Amino acid sequence: MTNAELNRRAFLRAGGDAMKASCIALSFPAVLTACGRARQAQLAGDDFTSLSADEAREYDAIAARIIPSDDTPGAREAGAVYFIDNVISDAFERQRQALRSGLADLQANTSNLYGKAQFADLSPVQQDSLLTQSEGTEFFATIRFLVIAAMFSLPEYGGNKDKLGWQLIGFEDRHAWAQPYGFYDSDYLEKGE
Repeated sequence: MTNAELNRRAFLRAGGDAMKASCIALSFPAVLTACGRARQAQLAGDDFTSLSADEAREYDAIAARIIPSDDTPGAREAGAVYFIDNVISDAFERQRQALRSGLADLQANTSNLYGKAQFADLSPVQQDSLLTQSEGTEFFATIRFLVIAAMFSLPEYGGNKDKLGWQLIGFEDRHAWAQPYGFYDSDYLEKGE
């Protein structure tokens, strides 16, 4: 097993942990609905439905640090902020308020530590420092869960623009799979049974 596979597994495991600590639990129908609206909004270049322009900028910056762009595209290129916007629009008021409070706390820390009002205006190192400090919070767990959901959802439903999330984890997007499906099928075919 390679290091990349171990890192990928650890990353996906962390995504599952984020879901458990998230204040927003998404069912499969909720993901499909949010993804569909996110994709339509992204393609049309629409304004956000729940987020103000400043909030969208902040969430986009947070998403870009959770799954950053380096030698591969990240959450920003995959359009994760559109997915987040649509999920938040369907959230209960308590959940929306928890996210607003978490964002306000992050912005207060931004101002106190770095003298800037917006998280998005900080350097990547400063952003990472603040996000590391908030890792144990419900806010961070929720945003991390939403970013991961946006990155790996079906592209036609929003998020995962141009299948960037799938490329990141090495998922082969095939319409149909041909035999052999795995090593056990390969062995079976070699023996001619």
